[in-house]
Amino acid sequence: MAWRDIFRYRLRPPATSTDRPPRDLALEALRGLCALLVFYAHAFLPFPALDPGYAPSAVFWWFNLGAAAVLMFFVMSGYVIGLSIREPLTGPGARRYVLRRTARLVPVAYAAILLAWLLQPDLSRHMLLGNFLFLQNDVPYPVTGWQFPLLVNDPVLWTLNYEAFYYLLFLVVWWLAPSAVVFFGLITLVAFGPALGLPVPVLISRHACGAYYWMGGLALAWCTAAPAAAAAGRSQWPSAVLGAYALWVVGPLRLLFLQGGFYSLLWPTSVSPHRLDFLPACLWCVLAVTGRSPATQRILAWLCLGWAWFGTGWLLFTGQWSPIHYVATAALLAATGLMFRPAFSLAGLGRLGPLGAISFGLYAFAAPLQISQRVLLPEFSGTVLTFAVRLAGLLAATAGLAWLVDHRLHQWLVARLRRPR
Repeated sequence: MAWRDIFRYRLRPPATSTDRPPRDLALEALRGLCALLVFYAHAFLPFPALDPGYAPSAVFWWFNLGAAAVLMFFVMSGYVIGLSIREPLTGPGARRYVLRRTARLVPVAYAAILLAWLLQPDLSRHMLLGNFLFLQNDVPYPVTGWQFPLLVNDPVLWTLNYEAFYYLLFLVVWWLAPSAVVFFGLITLVAFGPALGLPVPVLISRHACGAYYWMGGLALAWCTAAPAAAAAGRSQWPSAVLGAYALWVVGPLRLLFLQGGFYSLLWPTSVSPHRLDFLPACLWCVLAVTGRSPATQRILAWLCLGWAWFGTGWLLFTGQWSPIHYVATAALLAATGLMFRPAFSLAGLGRLGPLGAISFGLYAFAAPLQISQRVLLPEFSGTVLTFAVRLAGLLAATAGLAWLVDHRLHQWLVARLRRPR
């Protein structure tokens, strides 16, 4: 493709078969592992969060990838939508899309909101209404000044506001098929608008930062080819996972912003300009677990690894080294070394595929259950044993509820939607 052709490339479904793609167990496994990372991040906070009388060692916090997992969720969401939409926009197609997205988002979201309310009945009607309408936010909406607070016992549902926004934005992209360069250029302008002095509301800039990830996943599905039969089932996925961990911990872009004094780009949220260098790692992981576009995988791999090595050198040079960076460097060494050996089978990772069927539930139900059990069992606390028992009970309760709502109920709804009318 010539350079001038890049500017003509449009975001639209490829002219390929409209058949629904088969379920990708390795991708489902990645989704499930990301949900567990969010669960881990809240359970192993370095203060008494799960057990009111016991705090885990801060060493466990070295493996906190909850925010990184959320960004990976955005990429996978856009990717899956792109795989399922393989034809130009039509009225019936748009209706099917809206029904399927509603069936995917609403049951688990509403069940999580009701669970939060049942376990904490003093939640305000204003807070509940905002979450039911997917309007929850921690900054006011522009013009109106409206603000619908996050659920105090399930704040992770903030992502559903973003997810609903991207579902609607997708309809516009599907309809207009904009130039990819122009579209992502516009996202860049909006994301960096406040720092550039443009009158862009902070809430819109945050959504633009998250749109890099969601639309990046969509671009993967529409712009990369399925793996050839000879390459299917194998990739350098362990290197991608280890490299993503190292890049997240080192955060070279964050270091550069800090060193350069660009504090207006360091937002206290994962959907922030200072975390945009994690996007290539997310794209690499998704391509690696799906086996798509080996050539693009290699480009992203060396881009991510090289950037992470740069950040590691910067930490050493500036004296900002800390114990966690030993772990990150070990992961980076392993990720780099594994790139020089034959590709790994995805079969082992695919065995964790069933986790993906309850990933949304694991993500949405854990927080209210965790917070409520601290109140219900105040005396059973203070030791490693009580923490372990609480952790096991929380995981079992969350997984069980997720299986009922996210798996069984969702299967029933999908079957009803697919039934001929």
